[in-house]
Amino acid sequence: MRMPELAVSRLGGDVALDFCNTVDWRLDPERRGERLQSYAHVLAWLERVELLTPTAAERLAELADADPSAAAAEHTGILTLRDDSYDALTGDASSPAVLERELPLAHAASRLERSADGTWARHPRTLELGTPRHLLALEFARLFASPALSGFHRCEDRHCGWVFLDTSRQHNRRWCSSADCGNRNRVRAHAERVRREAASRA
Repeated sequence: MRMPELAVSRLGGDVALDFCNTVDWRLDPERRGERLQSYAHVLAWLERVELLTPTAAERLAELADADPSAAAAEHTGILTLRDDSYDALTGDASSPAVLERELPLAHAASRLERSADGTWARHPRTLELGTPRHLLALEFARLFASPALSGFHRCEDRHCGWVFLDTSRQHNRRWCSSADCGNRNRVRAHAERVRREAASRA
């Protein structure tokens, strides 16, 4: 399996939110675009954000080549976990039901290990096709339990749907990207004001 080239955004302020943001124009059915179109794309993304080492990603790609149907099923499960968690974060679902189902499996497939700096983290017991799903379930569980989630915000562009942690000093960040969604909406608002002023003078 050849690892695809993949654009990775880190605007979310948390790796779990960056994973949610692998859907472009999530709230616009006509423009919605999926960045993670295959299991290979998931591996490439996890490697880029350093949740998988290059060696581990290569080994998982070999396992996917050996069982394409199982890899495809894992890909579907991973996207389901992402989208269900997104819905819970944004209030479109009452609870992260898929995460609650996946988390015991992720714990069973991992063990706690101490790193060189003395901190502890969960690591896969063995590499298997389900490893990406387990890693992501652990990341979502960490986020849902984090006090940082008090800064959660969804981009105010009506079509974007990207999410982020607002860590600005005034806690007034409105856009995933001020240079992208922010500029586009400011231009739109300015054009609307000009139109209204022209209409009021007519």
